[in-house]
Amino acid sequence: MMKITMNFSISDDDTGRYRNSADLRGFYRQFWLSGLEVMPLCEDSQGLIKPDMTVGVHACCLTDWMHLDQEWLLSHYRKDLEYAKATQAEYVVFHVTQAGYAESLTYQKTHSDEEVVDTAAAFINRLLDGCDDEFYFLMENLWYPGLTFEDPAITRHLLDQIHYSKKGLMLDTGHFMNTNPDLRTPEDALVFLNRMLDAHEDLIPMIKGIHLNQSLSGSYVREFQKHLQTPAEDPNELATQAFLHIFQVDQHRPFVTDGVRELVRRIDPLFVTLEYISQDREEHTRLLREGVAALD
Repeated sequence: MMKITMNFSISDDDTGRYRNSADLRGFYRQFWLSGLEVMPLCEDSQGLIKPDMTVGVHACCLTDWMHLDQEWLLSHYRKDLEYAKATQAEYVVFHVTQAGYAESLTYQKTHSDEEVVDTAAAFINRLLDGCDDEFYFLMENLWYPGLTFEDPAITRHLLDQIHYSKKGLMLDTGHFMNTNPDLRTPEDALVFLNRMLDAHEDLIPMIKGIHLNQSLSGSYVREFQKHLQTPAEDPNELATQAFLHIFQVDQHRPFVTDGVRELVRRIDPLFVTLEYISQDREEHTRLLREGVAALD
């Protein structure tokens, strides 16, 4: 049976919205959600999240990683896997992408999709060595080089290289929309997603999860590309430039249009996460209400 969850990060932005565990549980249960997809950014010092609340764990993914020390990377991600094991999470999400801050601003790719997928697959095999099928390992798409869902051959090539038996895909609908700046309406996005599924027809069973959200930032992207910023030399300034831009691109709004429910049914995933960015509890309530209604 499909489980529907909401995204939740262990950070002051999210944890500060709830008085205690019962308050958090009551919040998501009002929408008939099964629990949380947790991003463990730091320690849950409040003990807010009880193990039975965690359906999935979103690894604290690094987008600019191919130049980093692999032993350090393994240590970084193993903390997330240990959290998943401790909470008996049913799945873990991992981004398959590579993009530095400057690349996100200049739109000049430094690696091909094939290079990123091959390097990521080798790393994932090392990361999962010794794991005994305790959770699904779901690889997520972005609009940067790597897994984008634009080419079924690359998607298939990634899956073929992973040794772990409970491997699968996490389709982020908003991230896929970001690959096409010409999209303007939810209806356009729905057609675009169904065309992708047509091309990936034999791989649909491997899509075990969906991050269901909408990102229609094409007008902003086209205008941004006309006046590209010069990446700052100072690393902190560069990070600020990049994040301000990325948050404009990747909107994480409810995906609401006729046909969203049928899209989810076509994929028939095990997990759907209503993954939104909100400023406070009140806004999150409104977004979840809209997202849940689109599935009814």
